[in-house]
Amino acid sequence: MTVACALALTLGMTSCGSVGLVGAVYTGYTEPAAVTSNELGSKVGQASAISVLGVAAAGDAGINKAAKLAGITKVSHVDKKVVSVLGLFTKVTYTVYGE
Repeated sequence: MTVACALALTLGMTSCGSVGLVGAVYTGYTEPAAVTSNELGSKVGQASAISVLGVAAAGDAGINKAAKLAGITKVSHVDKKVVSVLGLFTKVTYTVYGE
């Protein structure tokens, strides 16, 4: 019974950092998050946030933060990257493209 409880807890925690695709041991994917009618620019900015043990989370993964870091005023599109290991560590990064 103890092994079953531990497995259920581990699998349950896996979904804490991600709403999209979820792997029980490892999750790693990139997906489109937003798109505009602006042309693809030469600037790229990234902003991230992390979660540890599903207990503590920190960071500013906002599109605005990523755009400001790269000096982007016209966003063309945004990608979202999620990496999670056993749900114990999760990192979400938004990558903003534009001019």
